[in-house]
Amino acid sequence: MSSEQDATHHQNTDVLVCPLCGEANRCSYAAGHPHSECWCNRATFPEGVFDRIPAEQRRKSCICQRCLDSYTNKLTLKQEPYSR
Repeated sequence: MSSEQDATHHQNTDVLVCPLCGEANRCSYAAGHPHSECWCNRATFPEGVFDRIPAEQRRKSCICQRCLDSYTNKLTLKQEPYSR
């Protein structure tokens, strides 16, 4: 991809949309508010959560809390021993 195409693609990325589900990510910082007001400052992001974002969309918009919670819940279920 040329730098011109990359610049155009970056401009087409909506920073207020989650790159995983396409819903609003509720990023306060991207919406023009101080970063300290964003929900992500109180969240924990487990290793591997950003690997789900297509490479060309990484670091361009934030994932939403619902996708983070979904990933975290699936990760927790994998780590919990089976109970019977």
